[in-house]
Amino acid sequence: MKINLTRVAAAGLAVAIGIGVVGLGATSATAAVGEWTPNGTPEPYYIYDFDGVLQNGTTVLHYDDGFVASPSPTDVEARFAAAPADAEGVWVFIAPKGKETSIADWSSKIDFGLLVPGPDNRVLQPTASMAQFPATTFGAVKAAGGDYSLGFAFTKNNGVTFVGMGAYNTVHVVAGTGDYTYDVPQQIPGGGGSDPVGGSGEIGISTAVAGPVDGALSLTVPSGAKATLGNPTLDADGRSISTGTLPTFSVTDERFVSKPGWTVNTTVADFGSGSNSVPASALGIVPSIGASSTSSGVSKATFLAGAQNSSLFAEAVAGSGIGQTDLSAALTFTAPKGTPAGTYTSTMTVTLVSK
Repeated sequence: MKINLTRVAAAGLAVAIGIGVVGLGATSATAAVGEWTPNGTPEPYYIYDFDGVLQNGTTVLHYDDGFVASPSPTDVEARFAAAPADAEGVWVFIAPKGKETSIADWSSKIDFGLLVPGPDNRVLQPTASMAQFPATTFGAVKAAGGDYSLGFAFTKNNGVTFVGMGAYNTVHVVAGTGDYTYDVPQQIPGGGGSDPVGGSGEIGISTAVAGPVDGALSLTVPSGAKATLGNPTLDADGRSISTGTLPTFSVTDERFVSKPGWTVNTTVADFGSGSNSVPASALGIVPSIGASSTSSGVSKATFLAGAQNSSLFAEAVAGSGIGQTDLSAALTFTAPKGTPAGTYTSTMTVTLVSK
């Protein structure tokens, strides 16, 4: 294969809701404890109206209507899980998302009552109405609207110290009205609960693999490949120096079994311009291997001068060089002092040989 080389010289509700563990009913149905959306609430938080009707998440819940929460999607009278042993009270809160456990960051809150000491201190029907919150603190939420967390938490020291999360959900408050919608709880797969939705198992897989076969070794040089060295300048000794880049050519080795390796050699003809000539040795060549190459173990010459005799450009020893190797070079032409101006041309011949 040949590459041509050219050197160019140029608050409260209207109805009572109840406190603590008092609510719409007094049954003790329980809900599964697991991991729920939003991630961080230990139990689901479903919202019911005062008639015991589950709200579907799309219906707008009005600011001054009464609502309560339950951990069950079928039983408004289900109690939430037991409070921590050191809990003294329950507070219903609305907070920026991510601030559920920080009392100081709650937007508004209301004291839901003291806990009854004993093993069954489980909260029943915490209020879920916006009108319950004091206007002095809820006013900013009502005016701005947006996404918040609505729920209840366990406290002590008169509501100053947070001791545990009850449950909460994401609500979407309508700016100006205080109306809202909420996200229907979903169980996070693998989080536990009475209705598992995930699991794991193992499936063995085996496959037959056909043995590799030797393919071909080939050299690809772009059609019409040509290197043009331009912007000649005179050095301190009066020699004309120009630079350029050798077009990329490729070696492809698909001999996956034998892997004997290969060698790329180059020869360069003398440069000529009309009756004037410059020896091939005036061309300095610094080979390079392209980053897009898929082969490994290929080495290149550090520097070589153009020569009519074969010179090693790059090689792959046995066991290496499989895949594609993209090769190029930085070229520098240094014309002897006194060389007449002109355009000098030559040809590089690239030869690929198997080891």
